[in-house]
Amino acid sequence: MNAEMIANYIKEINPRESHDQKMQTAVRGFIELFPFLRVSLFAYSPLTFIGESMIRMDDSGTYTPGDIREDVRKIPAVHSVVHTKRAALVSHAGFPDKYVNRFNLSSLIIVPVMHSSTVVGTIFLDRYTGPDPLEKNILTLLEQYGKCLGQLLYEPHPPAVALSKRETEVMQHIAYGYSMKEIAGLLGISPLTVRDYVGSALKKLKVKHRGQGIAEAIRLGLIH
Repeated sequence: MNAEMIANYIKEINPRESHDQKMQTAVRGFIELFPFLRVSLFAYSPLTFIGESMIRMDDSGTYTPGDIREDVRKIPAVHSVVHTKRAALVSHAGFPDKYVNRFNLSSLIIVPVMHSSTVVGTIFLDRYTGPDPLEKNILTLLEQYGKCLGQLLYEPHPPAVALSKRETEVMQHIAYGYSMKEIAGLLGISPLTVRDYVGSALKKLKVKHRGQGIAEAIRLGLIH
């Protein structure tokens, strides 16, 4: 594995694919190019410090769970990666027990996904199958691929997507870390109406989960 192989993999991603398809192909590269059996992509907001699950892949398939949403400041290992902007090999000690038990974690690598100089996501890799100990240059190569992934996912998107004023407000507040109930109070509408706006915005953005929606809305410049 080297930088040239990474660049070639990115170049071969079909530009005519939908953004969601390109994202899945790019994320799959972490297990096709590197010796890992499971990869997870999380969207990350540097404004709110919120990380939210988007895609998980392993030998049993591809999933878009969207059921994990955490303030990374409460998880030291993740917070360190987004703060230093450097990939790191970490043990389960810095993770909440609910995730250690759910995913049977012993150790994993966390990689920042970069757009320019901003962390816009994180990659979690585990089930390492390479030589022991871990190859010294693998963290550097993973960081390089994380930058390629960030540029690919946040590249200019020509087709226009128009959200209504309310849909934009709701998605912006979600990006700021507010709950549905809090957004309802701020906007003077019911939580059910907030959910309706979220649903219609996700449909327009052609994504299935809030984490994907926030990432896509930021990428398109609809929110920040």
